[in-house]
Amino acid sequence: MSGSEIFKTERFCVREFRESDREAFLACHRDPTFARFHRPDERSEKHLSAVFDLFLAWQHQDPRQNFQFAISKADNNDGYVGNTGFRTNGLAAGVCELGIELIPAVWHCGAATEILRAFVPWVRAHYEIDTFIAETAPGNAAAERLATAFGMRATGQEAKRYWRLQLV
Repeated sequence: MSGSEIFKTERFCVREFRESDREAFLACHRDPTFARFHRPDERSEKHLSAVFDLFLAWQHQDPRQNFQFAISKADNNDGYVGNTGFRTNGLAAGVCELGIELIPAVWHCGAATEILRAFVPWVRAHYEIDTFIAETAPGNAAAERLATAFGMRATGQEAKRYWRLQLV
């Protein structure tokens, strides 16, 4: 694997974000099908560019506490089909917030499950994480099914629904 690749699954490559991913990241978030679970303020070009800049900046943290990785197809490392990450900043030792976003073209084919089945053990092995938390937008049934399939349990709901998984 090249220096920016984190790991591969059968169909996908998880790798560090590159500046060349910016337009595909923005296009994904502009897509009305994808964006329907995001608030209007989360869909502005200014906000999305700032988020993307943050993902690039996290690569230079020392020590690194936040990780957001691009996802490409395994046979096209330069493509972009989404991102996944985990964040530990501000959380107790051994706890992280987990997330994944995919372009609609790869929804409903097991992509999120495939990626997270590799990602969660990778995170545990490299960063001594045993508790994963996540949030889902109200009405995002697919995200809720994914959380449940991974053994996460709902812990509350305010503006978003919150999930938790503690592994031993």
